[in-house]
Amino acid sequence: MEKQKIIYREIQKPRQFWLWALVLLIAALAWYGFIQQIIFGIPFGNNPAPDAVLVVYWLVFGIVFPLVMLKFLQLITEVRDDGLYIRFLPFHIRYRRILLEDIEDYQPIVYNSLLLFGGWGIRMNFRGDIAYNIGGNQGIELKLKHKKVIIVGTKRPEELVKALDSIKGTR
Repeated sequence: MEKQKIIYREIQKPRQFWLWALVLLIAALAWYGFIQQIIFGIPFGNNPAPDAVLVVYWLVFGIVFPLVMLKFLQLITEVRDDGLYIRFLPFHIRYRRILLEDIEDYQPIVYNSLLLFGGWGIRMNFRGDIAYNIGGNQGIELKLKHKKVIIVGTKRPEELVKALDSIKGTR
């Protein structure tokens, strides 16, 4: 299989203050409980968990979860010669490919992810529309030939449309 030429590439990471505040609050609580109960031997809370449970909680929410959020969580969008490629790390092992011949129409949109999809990430609403977004309110709406709608969040919707236009003109 030959390597496709990348015409457009965008990497987005979460930048919302409230998200980072929540992640850091949870991590701080995990660290506080770990230090209090495991290091100093003082039970954490009125009904303390066993030490093994607290260590697992600390590992997951004090170390792994913040690292995943800081380092690995990202949405990669690429336009290649044959279509649009989407990868939402760490959830997708490979790129999700939407072939150009499957795309009936596309346009930049401004939308409210919380109202349309109930939040951010990889989401599906009651109509069966799928969204890949990491923040913000701009994106591109793809209408596929089999009546499916996919919304891809982007900070640069005009550039993404131009890249899709450029490959559409070559086919």
